[in-house]
Amino acid sequence: MRKGTKGLRIASIIQILLGTASVVATYFLIGEATAANVNMDGEQALLALVITYAAAFFQILAGVIGLLLAKKKSLLTLILGALLFLPQLIHFINVKDNIVLIIINAVLLAIPYYYLYSAYKNFKQPE
Repeated sequence: MRKGTKGLRIASIIQILLGTASVVATYFLIGEATAANVNMDGEQALLALVITYAAAFFQILAGVIGLLLAKKKSLLTLILGALLFLPQLIHFINVKDNIVLIIINAVLLAIPYYYLYSAYKNFKQPE
C-alpha cells in the first residue's frame, strides 16, 4: 500500500460529505433569501447559485476520483488537491475580525490540505 492511501481515502470521503452538505444546504437556503434581500439582481443571484453548485459538485468529483485513485500514483489527484486547496487558502487569508469564522475556515482549510498532502505522498513514492 502506498504511504498516502489511507489519508487520501479519508480526505476524499470528507470532501464528498462536504460537497453533498453544500448542495443540500444551498437547496434548502434558496427559499430563505431573495436577490432583493442581498442587494443582487437576478443575473448575479443566478451566477452565485451556479458557482456554488459547481464548487460543490467539484468537491464531490474530487472526492470520488481521490477514492478511486487512492492506491495509485496519480498526477490527477495532486492537481485536484491543489485546486481544492488554493481557493480555500485565499478565502482563509481574506477572513478577518471574526474569530469564529477564522476557526471554521482553518478547519475547512485543513481538509483540502490533507487531501493534497496525501496525494503528494502517493505521487512521490517510487513504484
